[in-house]
Amino acid sequence: MSDSELLDLQVEAIVSVLTSDHPQWIRAVAWVGRLQNDDGSPAEGDIYLNRVLCWKDGVVVPEYFTGFGDYDAYRAISQMTSDVDWTQFRLVADRDGGRQVEFVTDEPRRQVEGSATDPYWHQVDDYLELNREEVDALVGRLRASGDLPGQKKRRRGIFGLLSGGA
Repeated sequence: MSDSELLDLQVEAIVSVLTSDHPQWIRAVAWVGRLQNDDGSPAEGDIYLNRVLCWKDGVVVPEYFTGFGDYDAYRAISQMTSDVDWTQFRLVADRDGGRQVEFVTDEPRRQVEGSATDPYWHQVDDYLELNREEVDALVGRLRASGDLPGQKKRRRGIFGLLSGGA
């Protein structure tokens, strides 16, 4: 199996875990920032944040995955990319299968102190507000394809005509 295929497997494991408690999810966003100590040496831990956008009662609601089941997948990705000096791992996964994975290599590690005030942290925490147009377009795409959670599936063909739902 190629490195790309192994990475895809880990990404899918992360998406599966992030969305496991959110059956109405439409987009999952995850961010890992590698940290450094005050002396510039790599810190032992990383900072992590996620958002799971869900479709509930006709609106998009931002929620979090609060478990720990995705740790092994993040660790596997970190080990697979140990030869790459990335400082951030960004993942955006859509319900309809779209995936964006980015390893940021042109920015410094974040300081341990104050890492929760990192600008990208806010981009994830406030993801819905900052990306409203993109999320609205996703909702439109999911609605058009019949994959919006809670939406009645439209039947096609002769069965749709007979049941009154073409």
